[in-house]
Amino acid sequence: MARNIDFGTVADLYDVYVHWNTDIPFFLEACAKVDDEVLELMCGTGRLSIPLLERGIKLCCVDYSSNMLAVLQCKLQQRNLAVDLHEADVRELKLDRTFPLILLPFHSIAEILTPSDRHQALIRIRNHLALDGRFIVTLHNPAFQIPRLDGERRLICDRPIPDSSAHLRVWSTANYDADLHQGIALQEYEICSSDSQLLEQRELSLRFAIIDRPTFQNELESAGFRARNLWGDYSRNPFDPERSPYMIWELECDRNVMCIPEVSRSPQSAMD
Repeated sequence: MARNIDFGTVADLYDVYVHWNTDIPFFLEACAKVDDEVLELMCGTGRLSIPLLERGIKLCCVDYSSNMLAVLQCKLQQRNLAVDLHEADVRELKLDRTFPLILLPFHSIAEILTPSDRHQALIRIRNHLALDGRFIVTLHNPAFQIPRLDGERRLICDRPIPDSSAHLRVWSTANYDADLHQGIALQEYEICSSDSQLLEQRELSLRFAIIDRPTFQNELESAGFRARNLWGDYSRNPFDPERSPYMIWELECDRNVMCIPEVSRSPQSAMD
């Protein structure tokens, strides 16, 4: 199945430029009383997985990028941690079991661009959620997100690469396509020597859906979910459409909705 973003091309650099950890205490608390295995979707290189595992939380981790999972596997081995890893697209998720808690963090569901693909993904997720389980999924609030998609080229990383004499700079240019309700970004990677000589350049193109609250709430309900909570930040303050930076949804199965059949998908189905 076609994929919107090929993170595999920068998997070896991902942990250098992604240091965001604001949500980790929130998810540690969310998992604290779960004795069974937690399902983490679109886990990447384990930005969240590693802190959860180090706290003793049992995880099943899923990502579609073999390169990102390879980085995670290396980190697990270095820390002597064990986890059930699966290379899979969330739209085709089939693990043949259910979970008391499912996490889809870091606003990653926005990488699924079309409503039809998100519908299929949400149905797959619901079919993996225990009847009394919880599903936590996060999104940016468009009121905060859109003004930053202004076409300006910004430096988002300027750090040394661990275990290397090289240095990484990452530039990002992002725009908003109002017709498609999408953000379109280009990330430029510059690997430099200790004396600032350019050694290597890479580029990563990104597209991500801009999804407002009413739209996503309708999508969730059509897939058989019901909201338990909607927070606007990781301190669990109530969502304010004008002021909250995020939409943090805590969901449960709507028991009035029967299990919704999964849609057969063509190999040509895409997120772009």
